[in-house]
Amino acid sequence: MRRVLVPIDGSAHAVRALEYIADRRKQGDRFEVLLLNVQPGMPPNRFVSRKMISEFQNNESEKVLSAPKIRTLQRLLKADAYSEVGDAAETIVKFAKKTGCHEIVMGARGMTSLKGLFVGSVATKVTHLAAIPVTIVK
Repeated sequence: MRRVLVPIDGSAHAVRALEYIADRRKQGDRFEVLLLNVQPGMPPNRFVSRKMISEFQNNESEKVLSAPKIRTLQRLLKADAYSEVGDAAETIVKFAKKTGCHEIVMGARGMTSLKGLFVGSVATKVTHLAAIPVTIVK
């Protein structure tokens, strides 16, 4: 069975990507869906421990993945949800490879910082790094 990865960052575009997958399922496409939330890495310091950072990242990921619309679509699609830490684009591509995904479907714009305007969007980086098809949903 084909496996599709949908990165979820809490943005409206990520929800539209999930809706796109739900529409494909209604049209008869058969595939397994994996949801992935990527949290940025943070270095510990004398005020913030690794444990505190890990708890924060887990809480933030849980907030994103448990949003009502995302949770509803996840149940409809019977999708498994995962969390990873690292550079968003690189982590998405590595996760897709590690889990044997055949396609990545993601929103055109996400919840990126100002840095994304200068360095390039996560979606653009994923399309350049991925060896599998990437569908960008507006």
